Order: sequence, then C-alpha cells, then structure tokens
Amino acid sequence: MAVSRACRTCGTMQEFRIFNAVERAAVRAEKGDGHFVDDYWRCKAVGCRWYQRYLNRGEDGLLPEELAIRAAPAE
Repeated sequence: MAVSRACRTCGTMQEFRIFNAVERAAVRAEKGDGHFVDDYWRCKAVGCRWYQRYLNRGEDGLLPEELAIRAAPAE
C-alpha cells in the first residue's frame, strides 16, 4: 500500500510506503528500543531516505545512507 505525501527532501508530492523490518530496526537503533515505529512511512523516490509518521510530519527524519532507495537496474 502506498500513499501520496509531501516529501521534505524531494520537495514535491511523492509516494510513501510503510516501514519494513529493516527500517523499523534502524530507527529503533537511533531513537531507542522503546520508540514506537509501527506508523512510520518512507518516501519511495530514488535516492530518498526521508521518513515521517503517517499523520504527523513533525516526527520525521532521514534513514541511514545504506537504506536510500536505489534505482532499478537498467535492462
């Protein structure tokens, strides 16, 4: 499932998807084990690392560089 949201990094409306397990673990490692991460969504744009809560852009941040969205390989 994806939703359209304004991405602060991209500067435009982008598709966002809910965090996967690796992304949840990365934010917990940064913010602490008790931090609730089940309602974070991340931008799906190539190169973007931006994430935010579903309805609260005030709780946001950047995922680690290794979790940036990669371009699909050329065929």
